[in-house]
Amino acid sequence: MNRETTTRQFWRRGAVAVTASAALVLSACGNGDDGADANGGENGDQATGGGTVSVYNCEPQNLMPSNSSEVCGSWVLEQLFTGLTQVDYDTFEAEPGVASSWDSNEDQTVWTFEIDEGWTFHNGDEINAQTFVDTFNWTVDPENAQQNNDFYDVFVGYEDMVEGDAEELEGVRAVDDYTLELELNEPFSPLPLMLSYTGFYPMPEAAFEDPQAFESSPIGNGRYQMDGEWENDVQIAVERYDEWPGEDPGVPQRIEWQIYSDIDTAYLDVQAGNLDVLDTVPPNRLGTMESDFGDNQALFETSSFTYMGFPLYQDEFQDVDVRHALSMAIDREEIIDNIFDGAQVPARNIIPPMLPSGREDACEHCDFDPEAAADLYEEAGGPSELTVYFNSGAGHEDWVEAVSNQWQQHLGIEDVTFQSLEFAQYLDLHDEQSVTGPFRLGWVLSYPSPQYAMEPIYTTGQSSNYTSFSNDDFDSLIAEANATDPEDADALYQEAEDILLEEMPVIPMWFQSMGVVHTDRIDHDSVTMDPRTFLRVEQLEVTDE
Repeated sequence: MNRETTTRQFWRRGAVAVTASAALVLSACGNGDDGADANGGENGDQATGGGTVSVYNCEPQNLMPSNSSEVCGSWVLEQLFTGLTQVDYDTFEAEPGVASSWDSNEDQTVWTFEIDEGWTFHNGDEINAQTFVDTFNWTVDPENAQQNNDFYDVFVGYEDMVEGDAEELEGVRAVDDYTLELELNEPFSPLPLMLSYTGFYPMPEAAFEDPQAFESSPIGNGRYQMDGEWENDVQIAVERYDEWPGEDPGVPQRIEWQIYSDIDTAYLDVQAGNLDVLDTVPPNRLGTMESDFGDNQALFETSSFTYMGFPLYQDEFQDVDVRHALSMAIDREEIIDNIFDGAQVPARNIIPPMLPSGREDACEHCDFDPEAAADLYEEAGGPSELTVYFNSGAGHEDWVEAVSNQWQQHLGIEDVTFQSLEFAQYLDLHDEQSVTGPFRLGWVLSYPSPQYAMEPIYTTGQSSNYTSFSNDDFDSLIAEANATDPEDADALYQEAEDILLEEMPVIPMWFQSMGVVHTDRIDHDSVTMDPRTFLRVEQLEVTDE
């Protein structure tokens, strides 16, 4: 998942699978009817708490679940919608959402989900098994051109539908009103986790009848509902939906996502009391956020992976020695110390270290060695001029310039120019393959798995594979690992990672720690962030109103 202010990006499926958690064991789940909600009430009680909180956000690319693949929009959609499943970030396991339980056949190719009765959209429309059938078919229909279309390639009938030989997914069936059956092309144990992703949220008929109108004010089934329309570049406001049947209703009565084009302005607005929470302190402020905010600040480790990617569709970057040299010429520790006040973790791997399969030093070509880098670059005939790309208004200017300075200093590159765009336009540039030089992007785990850390952005044909990397051995290893029980798949995922670190379609930079600052209006103990870099806005408590 990509985000303007961080390196977050939800992946879009394309070839075989999605990311799930390394040590994850997926089994049939109950609906937890004997539990208590986050506010201390029994399940189904109306939410307690109240007040209005204002939080920073960047302008979403869109607000259609089937078309949202970046954090700015998906963060909002997660509060407006509830999927078949959700993720418990204490255990990293799938837990009930609209589905109360699920099970699979022995080889995990046919999954059955039992839908809870009583779920409705905010407009009162009922949600049942057919709702998901209709949503999934509409998302995959090529005429609708939804970005999350390729997430569905795991289902039987996907290719037929995409190629126009079928009008519905053969593998998606409503057995009865409240039983949904999903048949897969091949074994895929992380399916319940994958179905928690934004691209599988149920959508009402109104979304299909007039997508443009729906996107301006989405009708969801989540703990919050829209209050008015999405005011582009201004705000998105939601009100708590007290009839939400889930276990943990939101605490704030109202959430206002204030949209900023510049994150430094947001930081200053929190200082001035004009904004309650900023969930991503810009790099140039990390060193002063404690003195600026005292106890009203925190630093959270996340799975957010920052990288410099190569447009392998450009001739200048097809020689792997050029890519190795550019990586070896970067002193990551110096940049982290000088620009991030030591807050980031240098990346010598691609699988996040928080996962059991993560290795701290798997990358031979990530060690700073300027002399060897210079020799390698000269022998490979690396370009003497570079255009370097990054998204604007998100605090990336300083570190991208520092990387470019090191390349000029150590590799003899004569000229570096910069191209920067606002985030939505920046993604469009990548979609069009109009990038001509190294580019800043990143990835965050939408759910915790080494598969998700790699497959969506490096497997041949994936829509988020902005480097255009393609390697048959890598693809085969990912497919084999996806068909293996999670506890036995780590070694295969690590072999796939070794290929990436040798071929280096991207330069690993660091894993991001996210700074959060807030005003006195917010109870500090209620400020939490999950590994995806999602601030848990539904848990924020207002101390005064």
